[in-house]
Amino acid sequence: MEASDEAWEEFEEAQARLDAMVSAAARAEERVDEWSAAEFSGRADDGGITAVTDALGVLVRLEISPRSRRRLDATGLAHAILTAVTAAEDAAAASRDALFADLLPAPGSRRSA
Repeated sequence: MEASDEAWEEFEEAQARLDAMVSAAARAEERVDEWSAAEFSGRADDGGITAVTDALGVLVRLEISPRSRRRLDATGLAHAILTAVTAAEDAAAASRDALFADLLPAPGSRRSA
């Protein structure tokens, strides 16, 4: 095999690896975009209190039913709100962890595309 043939094969292999990396990066970007637009909810007091966070765990909405407001005293209401918010934050964090675990190779490993 001539040197120019070997060089051409190396170039084609490098181009194929680059194309695979670009494709993987595009897929990762799409998944991150989808994830970042998602909302996560947590509930308490048998669904009477619903907290909704964005993908980063920032509270974007809190819904408290009239039944929960009547039924719970201030301490119980505060505890239920905190339970709902924490559940929503935990759901957002679990989703983030799952996304990044899937997108990023484990430390010390090499991932091929």
